Amino acid sequence: MTEFETKEQITCVTVDALLCLEPKDKARQQIFQILSKENSPNTATARCMIKDVLRDNGHTVDHERIQLCIDTFQRLTNGFALWLHRRGEDDKESYPAWELTKILQAEESVNWADRWQKCGWRIYSGERIVALKDDPIWLKISDFSLPFPPFALNSGMGWFEVSRQEFLDLGGQLPEVSRSKIPYTKHELEALEQYLAALKSGAIKYRVKVEIVKDKPQIGKNPKASR
Repeated sequence: MTEFETKEQITCVTVDALLCLEPKDKARQQIFQILSKENSPNTATARCMIKDVLRDNGHTVDHERIQLCIDTFQRLTNGFALWLHRRGEDDKESYPAWELTKILQAEESVNWADRWQKCGWRIYSGERIVALKDDPIWLKISDFSLPFPPFALNSGMGWFEVSRQEFLDLGGQLPEVSRSKIPYTKHELEALEQYLAALKSGAIKYRVKVEIVKDKPQIGKNPKASR
């Protein structure tokens, strides 16, 4: 899924889950545009715009649901930005896992430890709910089918990064990495930089041996036709 498609899905699941509008409803399309445009309005402005759209299209204005829609959209967008920023290979090398944890005060409607285990994943010592960043469990526990928080409406659960050593100490297992993907050591990088600098300055040179071999004309064929 591309970044654009993910942002579209965030907007769709938020509007559909909280405002319950039909796919062809004009109000749904207008609210989608309000939330999804690149320079989205601030919370107060977006709230007023959504209220106006609902009124203009003959829908009931539920202030609490509108606010929850905006809050959920913003949290999903923030979760996506963090997920996108922290998914690089260098970052995953040092911090390969996430830990599901409470970050906002909210009464949870979901027993997260129970949901986690029902999805087939283990809970580590100290009741720590941890998994690799690329693990499919993050999609499985989400009510929105998105691999980043929030994972349910009105949930205060989020995540923190877990370092490589901490994850191993918990008993976690890291995927095997092929030799081609293992980064250069500091010593190897320094040696490579020195070698390239020497080539550029002319301090050292390399030679390339070029051997030109003439093709033998094939019997029965016109040499000019093969050119």
